[in-house]
Amino acid sequence: MQCPKCKTENPETLTFCVRCHTPLKYTCPSCKHVQLKGGTCEKCGVDFAKYGAMLVFQAKDSAQAQRAKAETRAGIWKQIVLLPITGGLSLIKYLIGRMRHQ
Repeated sequence: MQCPKCKTENPETLTFCVRCHTPLKYTCPSCKHVQLKGGTCEKCGVDFAKYGAMLVFQAKDSAQAQRAKAETRAGIWKQIVLLPITGGLSLIKYLIGRMRHQ
C-alpha cells in the first residue's frame, strides 16, 4: 500500500505510514468499518469529524456534571463543619438558597 502523502510503500497490515505516520486506513467509530479514506464512512455514512466533536462535547458535559456534584458535596460538608460555630443558621440559610435555585 502506498502512502498518499509521502508515496512510501507500506505493508497492507499497517494502519499508519512507517515514514510520515499518515493514516493509511480509517476505522469508523460507529460501525468499525475499515476504509482507505477518511471523512465519511462508506458503510454507515457517519461523518468522522462530527462524531468526534460529539464525543468531546459529551465528555465536557460529563465533567461539568461531576464538578457540580463535587461542589455541592463540598458545600454541604462545609456547612456541617460550621454547624457548631454558627448554631445551624448558616446551614439553614444554605439549604434555603439551594431550594430557591432548584
